[in-house]
Amino acid sequence: MTKFSIFLPVRNGWPYVQECVESILRQTYPHLELNILDNQSTDNTVPWLQTLTDPRIRLWTSPLSLSIVDSWSRVTGLWKHEYMTLIGHDDTFDPGYLAAIKSLIDQQPDAALYCTGSRLINSEGRTIRSCHAVPARETASEYLTARFSFRRDIFGTGYVMRSADYDRVGGIPGFEKLFFADDALWLSLLIGSYMVTDPEEHFSVRIHPKSESASVASTWPSILRGLSQFTEFLQRYVKNDAEARVVMDELGPDFLLSYHRNVYIYALVEASQTGKKITPDILEGIATSLRLFAPSVASYIRKSFKVFIVEVLNALPIRKLVPFLWDFYYKLKTRAK
Repeated sequence: MTKFSIFLPVRNGWPYVQECVESILRQTYPHLELNILDNQSTDNTVPWLQTLTDPRIRLWTSPLSLSIVDSWSRVTGLWKHEYMTLIGHDDTFDPGYLAAIKSLIDQQPDAALYCTGSRLINSEGRTIRSCHAVPARETASEYLTARFSFRRDIFGTGYVMRSADYDRVGGIPGFEKLFFADDALWLSLLIGSYMVTDPEEHFSVRIHPKSESASVASTWPSILRGLSQFTEFLQRYVKNDAEARVVMDELGPDFLLSYHRNVYIYALVEASQTGKKITPDILEGIATSLRLFAPSVASYIRKSFKVFIVEVLNALPIRKLVPFLWDFYYKLKTRAK
């Protein structure tokens, strides 16, 4: 019998964690164990979890306050069923999610990763949009092509793998605040294998102001560090994968340019939020990172209309308007259909 271990790291996840846990317990395929890894929550998360009597739930608490990296790293030290998956505390599985995954495993037992279609939802649980479609079968180089072409939504929720494989590769990499760590994990698992996907939507990823997926300008130093760690990982990875190396050479520079531009925009917005002009050393630090990994495009970091507009606003006394424009942009980005 195929059994699944589901891992749910959480810190102050109320009220979304309730909907998340209930969605897991409502699975039509019942052979699962839910491991909830609490990280010293101070809201209603733990008191509510302690009221649950479902024998499939295991609640693990931490005696110390952990970083998000250390919190998620606990997964590697726990006992697991043959297959496992991770879920963010603000995301949800549709009732048929595990049944769909079980069907994929039966059809493609040699695959390394299993996934389904998904959607993005907002704070109220309303659909923002469907996520980008994923091919029925995909190799590492094909994954990279989609990722570098911005035709892939990336998150830690929704991927199922063999527990032994997860432990073998060391679990999710300890990148800064886990930025790009899920990319590296999936690629590590895909070495010599492939991923299969059910195109039907069977889970939701929530985007809200406190989520890791939210556009929080102050995260730019962590995004830059995580991007550097991911790029270093890729440089090692493609040495042993000729097809992935071709993708990296052809599409990697533009991918890195786009992300470094976004980091610079985040830095401009953060400076404006504090009422200050951005200092030249910040731009130089971001540009230095791009020169290190993609020197052929490093001179283009400021050559973008979006960058030009935010730079102009930050340089003027009206820079205090930037946070309002940023909030409007976020609300526009996360509005429901």
